[in-house]
Amino acid sequence: MNIARARGRRLAAAAVTIVLAATGGTLTALPAAAAVPGAVQDDQQVTVPFPLDADVVGAGPSGFLSKTRGSTPEFRWTRYADGSSTVLPGAYAIGGGSDLVVTGDKPIDYTSRRLTVHDMSTPASAAAAPVEVDLDALGGYHLTGLVGSTLLLTREESGHWKQYAGTIDAGTLKVRWVLGGPGFECYGGEEGWTDTGSALYDCWVGEPSTASKVVVDFASGNSPAYLQGPNEYAQQGAVSATHVAWREMRLSGDGIVAHRRGSSTERWFPSDDLNDPLYLVGGWMASGQKVHISASTYVQGADNPTKRPFTVQSIETGEKIVLLTAFSSAVAGPDGSLLVRGGTPEHGEGLYRISPRADGGRPDVEQVASTGQSTVLTLTGSVAPKALTGEQVARGVDFSWDLSRADSEVWLTLTHVRSRKTVYDGWSVPNGITPGTPRRVTWHWDGKDLEGKDWGSPARNGEYEWKLTARPDEGIGPELVSTGRFTVTRPAAPHDYDDDGTADLLVRDLGGVLWRFGTRPTAPGASLTDTGASRVGGGWGAYDRLESVGNVAGTAAPDTVARDRDGVLWLYQGTGDRDKPLTGRTRIGGGWQAFDQLAGGSDVTGDGRPDLVATDKTGVMYLYKGTGSTSAPFAAGKRLGAGWGIYNQLTATGNIAGAPAGDLLARDKAGVLWMYLGNGNGTFASRIRVGAGWGAFTGLTAVGDANGDGRADLVASNGDEVFYAGTGSWSAPFKRGANVSLTQDTSYNTAF
Repeated sequence: MNIARARGRRLAAAAVTIVLAATGGTLTALPAAAAVPGAVQDDQQVTVPFPLDADVVGAGPSGFLSKTRGSTPEFRWTRYADGSSTVLPGAYAIGGGSDLVVTGDKPIDYTSRRLTVHDMSTPASAAAAPVEVDLDALGGYHLTGLVGSTLLLTREESGHWKQYAGTIDAGTLKVRWVLGGPGFECYGGEEGWTDTGSALYDCWVGEPSTASKVVVDFASGNSPAYLQGPNEYAQQGAVSATHVAWREMRLSGDGIVAHRRGSSTERWFPSDDLNDPLYLVGGWMASGQKVHISASTYVQGADNPTKRPFTVQSIETGEKIVLLTAFSSAVAGPDGSLLVRGGTPEHGEGLYRISPRADGGRPDVEQVASTGQSTVLTLTGSVAPKALTGEQVARGVDFSWDLSRADSEVWLTLTHVRSRKTVYDGWSVPNGITPGTPRRVTWHWDGKDLEGKDWGSPARNGEYEWKLTARPDEGIGPELVSTGRFTVTRPAAPHDYDDDGTADLLVRDLGGVLWRFGTRPTAPGASLTDTGASRVGGGWGAYDRLESVGNVAGTAAPDTVARDRDGVLWLYQGTGDRDKPLTGRTRIGGGWQAFDQLAGGSDVTGDGRPDLVATDKTGVMYLYKGTGSTSAPFAAGKRLGAGWGIYNQLTATGNIAGAPAGDLLARDKAGVLWMYLGNGNGTFASRIRVGAGWGAFTGLTAVGDANGDGRADLVASNGDEVFYAGTGSWSAPFKRGANVSLTQDTSYNTAF
């Protein structure tokens, strides 16, 4: 046995050009004349059938071996000549580039102890009797593969694994030693070969041992070795009649090492696809992503994997060609060919033979069997909204998509465009479907927000995008991607800081951090529950007065004013963004330390904009009319009258009692709450007594219609929260209070 230890110099990666192979019809028989390189050949006769939901696990000159997926697979040999087939018994079966098939009594080749070798070169009626092999009786061998007519066997002897080759001679398996022993440990013949007279082994050679790839030529007995360096890690490899290649991990990056057999010259091709299988067709490397990814994989996140096409690349020139849309399995065929279960948009799914050319040019491609399925999946119809109101969203929304193929994996994303929050869903291939038949996928959106932490709160306003992605079963074929957009629109709400149509409560904790607490009704018109908190930002302890004033600066979102301890009033404009509900501050002006009460949010003047009222320390009230301007959100103050010094809390409620303009609540120092109905001209009607006992609360916040019944409501704070649902009646404006604990036991000094 000749071990040639060759270490080639490294070469820079060759330039690569992607070329999509030309395509024509299909062929069943082997080509009788030279074919157009890199193209699927024209029809000569109808291709034979390939079983659905199956992979190719063997191929010879007369037919191919398929294996259905599932816990109890069926192994079937199909003849090219007439499409006739034979189901082979056993729990395991492999082919190896010839018409021999080995079946085993266990579902994994390595564990099978009783083998049967079948010669499938003739029809079943004329076939020779199979040869039975008892591996235990022969001496405890294990089957590791089949290369042409050679069985690859291994056995542990005195603590060392040795590799053997077995051939059938006069109905008996003859075994000979190939590799292995002290100082020469070798494991398994790799499956990525197309040379049916050779195998590639992983070995550790010498003392101290060096990792090596060893090619065994069974006819000559020669075993050239290709050694790896100390910091290189060889992965799966392949061997053809002319070349050998394998994937390798290096400190400088991952890639493929390739040699012409008998040459010490090494070629290096950078590649990050370590997990993809590698094959050789003459001097061309072949590879693609065959991992079958189900819809459940896609619903876990946004970074959905995309299957790579099945390509070949010349070792000599670096030229790269796309041959098939995708593939699910591949095996060696006769004469250095590769049989691939895959598909193209033009010819559909089936079995394709990729054959080397004598001149080393682009490999020939022909379809030899067909599943009858198209790889192209189309959308034949859909039902999806274009625009939705808040009421429509609250009832839930139904979507549907009609697909041309039922046997397809489907997944869906729905994204709120502004926030980029997304939900996912997916559908696997239904049980009992008929391949190729249409399918309708339906999905019901409950109208809830897409952000997980606030699940249960209503969906936010704005634009949404849905994206439906579907892939033919087994991943063979291009993905179908269909998208659409719709909008959700609700009227602006005075305390809706995250644009979901429900009220929010802003709270400053004892450390000066501002928080937004979302709410939603427990039932239409009933009480409230919280939907989670989000941090607005720190540094708010610099202010001695905070007030939500509605949309005074021109956007649809409510704004906030804050007075610092020097008496300067600042505007924080609302954004409608849950993660950042307020912009940076804008200076309104100084001198506001003269006022001890501020109340904003009611349209007192009837012009459609919320206004601000303020009482100075002498009890005089002033009206600051809203302008809608960011730089000057309020007009100059207008004196409304004196006598307001008897109150220690003012709350602008909007239209809480049915009058045509914004109203005002005022609590006196005895804890009695009074209501002032707005006249719509910047003044208020005479006060109406609401009730006593309101001195127990540190703050009163008018939150607009928080429970969805169309009436303005009130939240009272005393370290916890009490919700007062509005009635719309001036004589009894609130229902009995309900404890709601909206702030999740947060300690705070200001709620607004």
